[in-house]
Amino acid sequence: MVINPLSENNLQQLHNLLAQMNVYAQELEQIGQSEYEAIRSLDADQIVVLTDRRVVAHQALGELEVTCRNLLREQGIDENLTLEVIIDTHAGNKSAEFQSLRRNLYERMVKVDKASQENHLRILAAYNVSSSILQKLGLSQPAQTYSRR
Repeated sequence: MVINPLSENNLQQLHNLLAQMNVYAQELEQIGQSEYEAIRSLDADQIVVLTDRRVVAHQALGELEVTCRNLLREQGIDENLTLEVIIDTHAGNKSAEFQSLRRNLYERMVKVDKASQENHLRILAAYNVSSSILQKLGLSQPAQTYSRR
């Protein structure tokens, strides 16, 4: 059901934005895999580099999302509508293609989020193990949880 189809130019802009988001989502997938390897080998320098790359990719995704929202707002599309509904109501005969792009991006971002959460737990575990070993070897002091007053 097409209510008010977007112009060919606007559809192309939306397609380009979704494609660029997909590129950054793929970058985040690769970063997540590299983080996993860096955590396994306790490579703190590589973890820091990857964290910086992750921040840049997330910032780029955020900027693309804002650009996408602005494009749709300029066309008079309600900001409260989901992209799924917007595509169904405004993409015309390209709706299936855009829904596929949107679904792939969504699935990729869910996968990235899950990998990120798992890596976060791995980093915490590696930190706890490393700290415990250093404390047992007498190379670091245990953290104090209260004042000696």
